[in-house]
Amino acid sequence: MPSDGALERKLKREIAARKEAERLLEQKGVELYESNQQLRVAIGQLELQTQYDLRKFEFEQQIDECLIHFGRAFLSQTLDDALIINFMQQLTVSDVIESSFVRFVELELETLSRNEFGDTSNLSLSQIVEKTLWREERLLIPLKVEGELVGELVFSVRIGDVAQDFIASQMSLVAELLCSAISRQRMLSTTLKAKKRAEESERATKEFVAMINHELRTPLTGLLGSADLLKDTPLSKEQSDYLANLNQSGEFLRTIINDLLDFSKMNAGMMELFLTEFSWQELESSLTGIFSHKAREQQIQFTITRKSDVPDRFIGDFERITQIMVNLIGNAIKFTHEGSVDVLVKWENERLVTVISDTGVGIGKEAQATLFDPFVQADRSSKRNYEGTGLGLAICKNLITLMDGEISLKSDVGKGTQFTVSLPLPTVESDVAEEAVEQVVDEQKSFDSLSILVVDDIRMNQIIITQMLKKLQVKPDIGNNGREAVDAVEANHYDLIFMDCRMPEMDGFEATRHLREQGLKTPIIALTAGTTLAERELCIESGMDDILTKPYTASDLESMLTKWM
Repeated sequence: MPSDGALERKLKREIAARKEAERLLEQKGVELYESNQQLRVAIGQLELQTQYDLRKFEFEQQIDECLIHFGRAFLSQTLDDALIINFMQQLTVSDVIESSFVRFVELELETLSRNEFGDTSNLSLSQIVEKTLWREERLLIPLKVEGELVGELVFSVRIGDVAQDFIASQMSLVAELLCSAISRQRMLSTTLKAKKRAEESERATKEFVAMINHELRTPLTGLLGSADLLKDTPLSKEQSDYLANLNQSGEFLRTIINDLLDFSKMNAGMMELFLTEFSWQELESSLTGIFSHKAREQQIQFTITRKSDVPDRFIGDFERITQIMVNLIGNAIKFTHEGSVDVLVKWENERLVTVISDTGVGIGKEAQATLFDPFVQADRSSKRNYEGTGLGLAICKNLITLMDGEISLKSDVGKGTQFTVSLPLPTVESDVAEEAVEQVVDEQKSFDSLSILVVDDIRMNQIIITQMLKKLQVKPDIGNNGREAVDAVEANHYDLIFMDCRMPEMDGFEATRHLREQGLKTPIIALTAGTTLAERELCIESGMDDILTKPYTASDLESMLTKWM
């Protein structure tokens, strides 16, 4: 058995071990407590960071949604008062932005009726800032468009969970979006103003062309009409020479006026085509009548050869096609002093192809490059001995392009020139029997029993058309304006009415509409110096049946009577 000493020593060791265990346990408890406290602090900090991140994320998301929504709105809508107000209200949806305000300086946008939008309460506004800054709890951001200070955004901010730098960066995106919208609206406004000015300029140009067209053609009617009437009166040799000079000068003046007016129409976008049915024979007869005498005077040969496969009738602008041929053949004859001018007509690939060849002075290579430019003349001799405006070929080129056609030339100096014109023209089958009947009726026509009313406010025009009708055994009644025309129709029966369009008191359009509303079926023919499609359409829309363009000849007048009587 252990001795008492051994038991005592054992007991002491156990007591010491227990005390050491208790000390260790106490130490561990303290460490555990400290760790627990640190954990609680860490958890608290984590909760704060999470809450901060969440608030930051929510704010960023709200601003992003606002930017996306109004980015689309600014692109699709006009930047007006309602859109700005809605934009400013949407920015305050976030808890971070308490109120928002924007003001503009010298912005001058016609779409905005005022310069301040948003909540101005409790905002102390001084001079507009030039850079982003904070004033206590207010964020001020300048609005700059193309380097120009146009206004500022002011936000009242709840300082707290979201850092000021982050708030400033987000609201700077808002300012950029608004500046982009302002820039876009400015650009649109500038474009609209430019478009409006262009439209006003175009309208003024068209009005000027229509006015000058009327003012130049009206006196030309008196000049050429008087010359046309004078040639049928007894004249001495000297008077005949004077009349020939008058006719030549008048026709040259008409050519110049027509070229200038056509060129003005080209620039104003008013060059238009009037499609009708016509025969090649009509065109050939017209060209032969115009140029045969001129060719004989110059002692050169002039021929028109038509191949057998060329159709009889076409649909196209007869007047403009004639103008093209007259320009090209006229130039060929003018620049040919010996030899011939030959016109070959053929049908190729559903196109009317006309080749005008001459043995004239030719055109140099350098001149060919600019030949179709306006106001350019190829001086086909060592000295300029030829009159003209230099517009004829430019107008031909424009007309041919308008008809989807083509023009080309070959030329050698001293040998001659060849122009080739190709026009895609729809064809019409001719009715030979109907044409024969029309020819018989044409031979048997008589106008002496017709009752005609002429309405024109210009005395000279009244005299000219009266004398022209007198040659056809017709004595017309005369009216000075639309009012007199209405009164005359109420008192008398007329087989046909010639109606001027532009007259005082009541113009021809109004008078025609009134007569048609009263049930009048009599043919009404417009007498007009206007050559635009709009004016021609207005004639037809008002109830007129046909158009006789000034200046007209006795032959034109006879053709119109034949057509309608």
